[in-house]
Amino acid sequence: MQTKLLNLINYFKHFIRFDKYRKIRNKVIKINSKKNNLYDYGESFFYQDMPCINLPGLRNTYKRIEVLDLNKLLFSKKFLDIGCNTGSIILNLNTDFKIGVGIEYNSKLVEIARTIAEEKKIINTKFLAENFLTYEIDEIFDVVLSLANHSTFDKGIDDTNLYFKKIDKLLKNNGILVLESHSPLYEPPKKFEEIVNKYCKNYKILRNGIYKFGNFYDLNRNFYILKKNEN
Repeated sequence: MQTKLLNLINYFKHFIRFDKYRKIRNKVIKINSKKNNLYDYGESFFYQDMPCINLPGLRNTYKRIEVLDLNKLLFSKKFLDIGCNTGSIILNLNTDFKIGVGIEYNSKLVEIARTIAEEKKIINTKFLAENFLTYEIDEIFDVVLSLANHSTFDKGIDDTNLYFKKIDKLLKNNGILVLESHSPLYEPPKKFEEIVNKYCKNYKILRNGIYKFGNFYDLNRNFYILKKNEN
């Protein structure tokens, strides 16, 4: 019920905005309305907001970027965003990263990300409509973003052990791993701590904390900034 109300408010915000981004918002709203058999995290509207086109959503993109200090972490870096959804994190960063690769198995969300990247002329991005666990990525990254994706409600990520093994393979020595928990309403903080302790033994904790902003989709999530040790 709360989500439906938030979505109605967010759609109304779009509806009353007659700004220069209205046309592109209408375009991505139309793409988002396409039906498929995949779980809809936005529950009919958008899971993450897209500030670069004034598109509201359930989660706060700019605050996440700010709290995780992503513009600094990703400066001149090649990075991977696993489960990137509509690419909201990548597309709302400063554009002075080397290249940002987003992987998301819901193809309509990837279509939205590519559409916005083209509209905004953000050329140092690549969006893959693929399953992270099965798709062969022949690249090494400076930073990997795992933002509430180590396990997923829709069971798209159903093997946490394999998930972290693949991250370790793709991340260079001394590279940075950014981990974000699910909402504590879905994943108890103790369980997330157990996951970090179990799968990130080869990493040094640089910083960790708790989100103190937003609605229940963001509030009280835990995060870790980790540095991979040299093998």
